[in-house]
Amino acid sequence: MSLRRLALPAAALLAICLIPGTAAAYTTVHTGSGRPALALAGGRLYASWAGSTSGTYGKQLIIGTSVDGGRTFTKDNSVVERTPEGEGPALSADGPGVRLAWSAANNGNTLTVAYTGGAGLQCRTALTGVRTDRSPALAADGAGIRWIAWTGTDSRINVARLSGGCPGGFSLQDRVTLAETTPYGPALVFDDSGAENGLLLGWTGADGSINLGTVTTGSAVLTNRSTVIQPGQQPATGGLGLTSHPADLYVWFRATDGSVRRGYSQGCRPTCFYVYASELQSASAVGVGTDGFHDTIGYFDARGKLNVATY
Repeated sequence: MSLRRLALPAAALLAICLIPGTAAAYTTVHTGSGRPALALAGGRLYASWAGSTSGTYGKQLIIGTSVDGGRTFTKDNSVVERTPEGEGPALSADGPGVRLAWSAANNGNTLTVAYTGGAGLQCRTALTGVRTDRSPALAADGAGIRWIAWTGTDSRINVARLSGGCPGGFSLQDRVTLAETTPYGPALVFDDSGAENGLLLGWTGADGSINLGTVTTGSAVLTNRSTVIQPGQQPATGGLGLTSHPADLYVWFRATDGSVRRGYSQGCRPTCFYVYASELQSASAVGVGTDGFHDTIGYFDARGKLNVATY
């Protein structure tokens, strides 16, 4: 894979260099739309996405597992959920399995959460009265506390602690509605890359800017606000993916020219962020999972095929 250097203003970047190529890249047989979700748990790569099968409401919610790094996936055919076309779910590793969150298109776009080990959904919980028609986000902070973020029907971003699990189901605690808005779903990650450690929220602005801010429990005000991509600079389209390892913060996104792009900060957010473009062409937003050393991204190409690449 060849990479091309982006020309960004000095105020936005301190330096630019080439990033390593992919360790593995696969075009799968699976089709879908929106931003796929990825997570590594129990020695397997989990993926979930909005499939191609239509129903009365939205598209089929697909959950698959891979033991060969994303070359092939085994789908869980027992799942009969629906999610909006062009959107997708969220995944977060939890022991041998994953927590899953999605907008239930067959239930008024109610935000819904479950746990899966690859064979059916457990403790499925519809969070009554909480609605989103965008892809939600899940993450665990440094203390192991689970968090969820979503875009409300008014375009404002919401953040809450996701309590409970199996058995008993899930509930929201310390929910706040932020002033920040986005036309897409948000992203969450625990950022341990520098002095500003904490739960980090990311979102794409209506102008294509990529924005970051640290979440404080129970507060509707974000701290350490920064803008990675300024308005008009290689704007992003769709939601974004965030990872942090081992001392760097990474953001993955689709630019308006269709290229897959990665930016990273070496422990100096918000004062520096380096951004790169690849020759990969995506028809969708980019989802990402990590093993703590490498990132595995997922996206749909122009044919609607799910692509998986590990960096």
